[in-house]
Amino acid sequence: MLLRGRPFALCLAAAIIAGLCLLAPQSVRAWQDQNAEETLSDKNRSFSAEAGHGSVTFGLNYYQNSDNGDGNPFLDEALTDIEPVIIFDYNLTDRLSINGDFSYDYVSSASIDRLSNYGAQSGATGDNYYGASLGGAYKLSPVLRLGGNLSLSGEYDYSSIGFSGFVARDLNNKNTTLKLNLNGFQDTIDIIRWNGRQREGTDERTTLSLTGNWYQIITPSTHSELGFSATHQSGFLETAYNFVVIEDPDGDDLSTGRPDWLDQAATGEIVREELPGTRSRGAIFGRVRTSLSPATAVELGGRLYSDSWGISSFTIEPRLYYWLIEDKLSTRLRYRFYAQTSADDYSENFNLVTPEFRTQDSDLGDFTANGAGIKFSWYIFEALRLDLSGDYIQRSDGIDQVLGAVAFNWSF
Repeated sequence: MLLRGRPFALCLAAAIIAGLCLLAPQSVRAWQDQNAEETLSDKNRSFSAEAGHGSVTFGLNYYQNSDNGDGNPFLDEALTDIEPVIIFDYNLTDRLSINGDFSYDYVSSASIDRLSNYGAQSGATGDNYYGASLGGAYKLSPVLRLGGNLSLSGEYDYSSIGFSGFVARDLNNKNTTLKLNLNGFQDTIDIIRWNGRQREGTDERTTLSLTGNWYQIITPSTHSELGFSATHQSGFLETAYNFVVIEDPDGDDLSTGRPDWLDQAATGEIVREELPGTRSRGAIFGRVRTSLSPATAVELGGRLYSDSWGISSFTIEPRLYYWLIEDKLSTRLRYRFYAQTSADDYSENFNLVTPEFRTQDSDLGDFTANGAGIKFSWYIFEALRLDLSGDYIQRSDGIDQVLGAVAFNWSF
């Protein structure tokens, strides 16, 4: 069965996504959201492995999005991200394990391609992002375990320190697992505006997230997962290099002395993005996987999300798993539909009036997305696996995305 030897990783994915997505540059978040299950399942697997055993994964991830202009008319949001990553876990004893990861991202431009004319401004013009974490887990009893980790990350205008902790308990002869995760991050942001000005010093952002999971073996061939997540953020929550165009049909033409990346002909003025200093998020998610035969399994997952900024979203994701060559080569096909409403303070156009809070960030607007992906896993030897995956996402606002990954996993 395809359930064999594959942890039902959604019990980990929501908590990890909540943490890593806050650490990474905004441009990389879509990749992490799409691939958290495959990338991180090995990192947190098997508490029952013997001392001296573990695994190492070497991966290279690729993310690229285009922009045909259907979203924010004043920004070119095309970018490319290349990310090598190393993930490891090791059992020091039969009860104590350690795990960690290191990643590096080269981002061609995290939001505005033409801002590269102004030189290095981190997320606005091209970036080098570094992240690392180290954690551990301890089995208090055959049915009770706890763990946590510390993480550090940084880039040109940003640094973050994070922590996480979890407790998990098995019930019903290990057919049921309940798990609770707590994640926290403290970020420091150097405020660098779209024109390269650095006159506003630094600011802080604090994030706390709680995730609960209920994993259930319904039958030997059917597993399910149900969970919730709640996150609260406070501090500097806007993107420093984002701006808003306040249009005035009778005002001065922005073509006079305007930045050369601003293609849209408009009159008015450019002002900085402003967003509320707090944000609360909540989501519920679930997934059911069942084996139809020893070679085939199907899965259906979904997620509902809402936050205090007015954004609500819905996700549904069916998957098909199939052994092309038994115990040697498997494939995973998936389709993902995502629909989102816009934030209360988002608008494609602001005319005459400059509201207290405003944004033209396409990721905070309303859009739908359709994504399809395929993954191959080749078990070269019993202890060595090669993973190849690719996804294409088409967004209604024209910011289409291409994702790819290759990884070697060595178990020892």
